[in-house]
Amino acid sequence: MTDHEIGKDIQKAVTDNAGGGVRGLRAQPSAELFQAVRHYFGLHILEDGTDLGGSDTLNLLVTDIQNRYVVRVYRPYVTEARLSDIQLARQALKVNGVPTSEVILTRNGHQWITFDERLVEVEKYVEKDARMAVYDNLMLGLPVLGQIHTILKEVQFSAAGRSPLFANHIEPQKAIDMTLRGTERIREWKSSNHLRLAEAAEELAHLVFEGEQKLVPMLPRQVVHGDYWDTNVFIRNDRIVLVADFDFMGERARIDDLALTLYFFDCANEPVSKKRLSRLRNLIDAYNEGLSERLSIIERMALPLAIARQPLWSIGGWIALLDDEEAARRHASGMLDEVEFALRIVRELDKWQAAFI
Repeated sequence: MTDHEIGKDIQKAVTDNAGGGVRGLRAQPSAELFQAVRHYFGLHILEDGTDLGGSDTLNLLVTDIQNRYVVRVYRPYVTEARLSDIQLARQALKVNGVPTSEVILTRNGHQWITFDERLVEVEKYVEKDARMAVYDNLMLGLPVLGQIHTILKEVQFSAAGRSPLFANHIEPQKAIDMTLRGTERIREWKSSNHLRLAEAAEELAHLVFEGEQKLVPMLPRQVVHGDYWDTNVFIRNDRIVLVADFDFMGERARIDDLALTLYFFDCANEPVSKKRLSRLRNLIDAYNEGLSERLSIIERMALPLAIARQPLWSIGGWIALLDDEEAARRHASGMLDEVEFALRIVRELDKWQAAFI
């Protein structure tokens, strides 16, 4: 539900629009935004908010007389139907023991307002004292990811909730075509490094497709979190105290969600060792402990390929879709190392699959 719509513009960044303007620009704080939050949520917040970061939404830490809150301003492409499903997911998780955001209602009992054609929520701020990016904390966080998948599997979502317009994800059957869209743009930049990146990405897309095509139809699909990584998982006193940011939530193979987490943790240019693969196996087993329906052998065989596919959402998604040319170039910087890391997985696939099974 929404309160009144307010026609004030938000100051915006200039480089991260995508899809021919469909994504919209990430919001920036403004006096009008503070005024709207005070009026509709009844909060006496000070006009000195701190941008907490986040690639998709503006997450603004604000303070009133006694409490701290996060004002979350979505991009214009996020519809009421999608936000309703995001809130449905949060609520289902919360009642089943997974800590998610506590949304503050407006004076009229609504869960958000519409401001400058954007949906705005306010939620209670949660403190953290550790990052999930280190191995020991991932061992805490991955059973919770399994629990999240177990819970969300039983929730009925609308098409808007199942299909995000933008996400850190690329479907296996679309990976080659989307990658070629990205590499076509990369080749236009006409440098030797960019040519190497384009060639490596195209090789990766074809090799991953060859490896996945027989496995993918057998993989369980469901709605998943979509971005289960460091900044979205809050740890305090060795406990998960908040799972945040469902912006990329969508339906896909559940191992794709796990693959994204393992990819962010492990995409380093170093030789594959028994210790390294053993640590990844331990993380997979930790995730498995949170599932009601445990990982199948097919899923474990497919998981190295899903990890190897991860850099392709940068190539075929963001690089292909970002409207600003310099933004696309910046996104491409450093991608060659990540694509080459993924190629090494595919070239040593037997070793990775044996370790995971």
